[in-house]
Amino acid sequence: MAQVELNTIQIGNNGHPLIMLHGWGQNLQSLQPMGELLATRSNIHIIDLPGFGKSAPPPEDWDTTQYADRIYQYLEAKGIESADMLGHSFGGRVSIRLAHQYPHKVRSITLINSGGLQRQRTTQQALRSQWVRTLRNAFKVSPMYRDELLTWHSQKYGSRDYLNAGAMRGTMVKTVSEDLTELARKIPLPVLLLWGEADTETPVEMGHRYHSLFANSQLITVPHRDHFMFQSEGSHLCAYYVEKFLERLPSHVLAS
Repeated sequence: MAQVELNTIQIGNNGHPLIMLHGWGQNLQSLQPMGELLATRSNIHIIDLPGFGKSAPPPEDWDTTQYADRIYQYLEAKGIESADMLGHSFGGRVSIRLAHQYPHKVRSITLINSGGLQRQRTTQQALRSQWVRTLRNAFKVSPMYRDELLTWHSQKYGSRDYLNAGAMRGTMVKTVSEDLTELARKIPLPVLLLWGEADTETPVEMGHRYHSLFANSQLITVPHRDHFMFQSEGSHLCAYYVEKFLERLPSHVLAS
């Protein structure tokens, strides 16, 4: 696997390494205020994931396996034997995958409004989703106006992130379709789950599901906070919970 160039910042020189990964369509600056608050106790590394911010794009459509491999390469290059992971949304997906693939490299995981689980849908919502997929598949094999029909379908039914993904659209489709349920069940590491109760992108019920899947997890839900609960004054609140969580960890957690 080629080493895609990463843009990173490092804050603080003391304490255990804490790797911070942003959400889809964001960059390291979204997590920097919280990282600066946590830098008094941890050695902070905030990373622009490949294809975002100032990091180079993946050479092909990646899934979270390849993203996790690239973060592993970063840990190796920095001589980091074990790190705490913090991931928001898409960054949470990558953190889970990394902990599953390289458990010896991860001491703990903090997930903030993380993706990785399929949304629970009503029967009506499930039927509509199936109809949208069926319609798109029909357009793909249409003998006439195929491209025009697919463009119309994307504009009508595509999410904002999908429409704005550009060259990263294939990667988005691959990663969003992943269900990390079975991976979460196999991770014994300490996990902190921070969730905004007003989140409509990764609803709080996902936080409760993750809490039931991870063998060693703590769930904290915050009223009136949305998908970006760590922004503005929320950075202080999240940093407080993360710091308390990390303080309770032993100096090294052995993966079983």
